Amino acid sequence: MAIRKRIHLLLGVCTIVTIFLIILAALYKNVQTMKNIVEIKVDPTKTLGKFKDLRGVNCGPLSPRAWDKKISLNLTDKYLDLDLRIIRFHDLYPFDELDHIFPNPNADPKNPESYNFAELDKHITAALRVADILIFRIGYDWHDPPKNNPHIPLGKLAEVVKHIVLHYTKGWANGYHYSNIWWEIWNEPDIERFWAGTPEEYFKLYETLVKAIKEVNPNAVVGGPTIAYNIEFLDKFLNYVKSHKLPLDFISWHAYSTDPNKIAERANKVYNVMKKYGFDNIPSVLDEWNYWVERGPWDVFRGAKIASFQIAVLILLQDSPVNIAVLYRGDAWNWGGMFYASGEPGKAYYAWLALKRLLNTTRIAVTTNKEGLFIIAGSSNRRIFVLISNFADTDIKYTIDVQGYKLLEVFAVDEHHDFEQLAIKGNPQYIKAPPYAVQLIILERK
Repeated sequence: MAIRKRIHLLLGVCTIVTIFLIILAALYKNVQTMKNIVEIKVDPTKTLGKFKDLRGVNCGPLSPRAWDKKISLNLTDKYLDLDLRIIRFHDLYPFDELDHIFPNPNADPKNPESYNFAELDKHITAALRVADILIFRIGYDWHDPPKNNPHIPLGKLAEVVKHIVLHYTKGWANGYHYSNIWWEIWNEPDIERFWAGTPEEYFKLYETLVKAIKEVNPNAVVGGPTIAYNIEFLDKFLNYVKSHKLPLDFISWHAYSTDPNKIAERANKVYNVMKKYGFDNIPSVLDEWNYWVERGPWDVFRGAKIASFQIAVLILLQDSPVNIAVLYRGDAWNWGGMFYASGEPGKAYYAWLALKRLLNTTRIAVTTNKEGLFIIAGSSNRRIFVLISNFADTDIKYTIDVQGYKLLEVFAVDEHHDFEQLAIKGNPQYIKAPPYAVQLIILERK
């Protein structure tokens, strides 16, 4: 009997020890989990003013499907849903190209019959039904082999450009009286793909065309040089413009990367050159940007990774010197587009809808202890909106600390969600964001 009692006692002790160890392990796991939870702190008392509205895209709502250059989609409703503010025309294939608009080099530039405006008129009309500003690139689209020289002599080109401007701003040739078209002289003259001449020859092109445009419409907004990457080219261009006292209403440039921070860094480099020559008071226009993809499959642009990249960039650009940002591109073209060939939206469309919810709020301060997590916050009507982009290949768990507010809703754009509300109830210990996710968190004052 004594032996049996001892065995029972020993078993009891073992059970208690086992339970204790299980509890201890659970507590340890909970402590480790809490250590890995990202803290997001919002201060609604510290306001930062209005958000910059950087919703711009290349190419309008009349869209091709994938690589097919035929225009067979009308995405106007979707563009209006996004409330896009700026559209740039480049790579319309071929309606925006100089040798399509003025096809016969021997024709009279003063004769309306020398021009081919019909399809371009449709694109411009559709774009300006959506956007506040249209940036019209004067030049050529991407071609193999490239078109990297004017197809007519510079003097005649100036006359052609004058009449294009007259058609869209002064009603010439049964035209229009638009006042919100910005004229951009050429595309990426710092690379041979688009400019076969020297930098100095481009500077002369700019000088000739900007004077021609201002001659027929002094109120026209004209800019460039639309560099691909070469900051030294920009430096020389601004030096030329300043020394020759030329008009320059905006400075445009491009940036592609796989790192959101690199695009923000490029913005600062461009601004430093602008400031060097006293042009820091005019708009800095990033009118091509996106994630850089060298090879397909091109549907990556419709996926969650690119969506989270784009929101990360747009968050970073809030605190950059960029005034206008124009994604390449908004339509259903394979490289860079937001939509599938069917016209169905990709993930980026839904992520931009999430961003839209913040833009009419007042920006407020937000901080986090997680490096590389991209986050902004706004406040409006007793509610706080927090937008995060987890542009990483690992998930995160986070908490939001806002005194006096309770969690109301969380919307997600990720591999499995298209701006859908997550089933989160009460006051959860933490919220989880999977890899390459965009989430909109809405809190309400208690």
